[in-house]
Amino acid sequence: MWTAMGWAAEPPSTQIFAGTGQSSPPAAAYPAGQPAGPPREVALGNPFGIEITQRDIYITTVDDHCIYRSDSGGRRIERIAGCGLMGYSGDGGPADEARFNWPHEIRADDAGNLYVADTRNHVIRVIDGRDQTVRTLAGDGTAGFAGEGASGSDVRFNQPHSVALDDAGGLLVADTLNHRLRRIDLETGAVTTISGTGKPGWPRSGADAAESPLFGPRSLAVDADSIWIALREGNSIWRIDRHDNTLHHVAGTGKKGYDGDGGPPLQATFNGPKGLAIDDQNRLLVVDTENQAVRRIDLKAQTVSTVMGGTVADATYRLKRPHGIAFWPALGFLVADSEHHRVLRAN
Repeated sequence: MWTAMGWAAEPPSTQIFAGTGQSSPPAAAYPAGQPAGPPREVALGNPFGIEITQRDIYITTVDDHCIYRSDSGGRRIERIAGCGLMGYSGDGGPADEARFNWPHEIRADDAGNLYVADTRNHVIRVIDGRDQTVRTLAGDGTAGFAGEGASGSDVRFNQPHSVALDDAGGLLVADTLNHRLRRIDLETGAVTTISGTGKPGWPRSGADAAESPLFGPRSLAVDADSIWIALREGNSIWRIDRHDNTLHHVAGTGKKGYDGDGGPPLQATFNGPKGLAIDDQNRLLVVDTENQAVRRIDLKAQTVSTVMGGTVADATYRLKRPHGIAFWPALGFLVADSEHHRVLRAN
């Protein structure tokens, strides 16, 4: 049994946390208060992003364009945003009546505000933690690049997939098809580019991040010293040193493949890496999407291993195009097994 303080008994190494394994997007808007119920009894169609806080777990789903919240004990999950239908509407009103279009990753701040990469609407939206209303923080709903130094609807993104709070008053955005990492100042709203030239390219390790190209930045993770970036099209993992703003190659040769477990990260190959998370031992968890695996990079030992799916699928679970991942010390990690329509938990 999993309690809010952790597991009362030693759990299996991997188990289903949420989802029925089926997707059932509605033909009309969901009724108020639905879907809801025990996590394993609620259909989660194509879960993507996952966020874990002290009290709650948030999951985005792209088949019904919604955001779900579970209590930390895993007893009940409920829809809190998105009405179940694709679109772009509802700003200024209740989040559960609004329309989203493929919401990918989500992040929560200490006040309970939720920041959403509303990917195919090309905007970043925020759900107010006090009254649960939604508004657009940045972007005008049109794909493109605009608004360097500007804010609000004067800004344009092109399929932003990931957001991450930088704990310095900013929200980082993986502006994927613009091949840029951008930052929204949460006090002024101003958007600036942190890294990426707008042209897809292979960065040079050690170079100034502001002058370096990126190739399809898809997912982000942040700690006190680094901004971690998964380059999906670049099949590699990079980090920005937050002290001197230099960009460093962490893992992946850049070629598509699935090898290198047990060896140095820079000699390993990945195939479309997406979700990133850092565990309590400073190890980097990477969702290696097209290899149907979760891999772990031990930054101290400088080794790579597969911890779910892939080559250890028989001992864990077979995955189908997994995406988001999040870690919490009392829980382990949760991963969105997207096309199996479920969320899995592992130590």
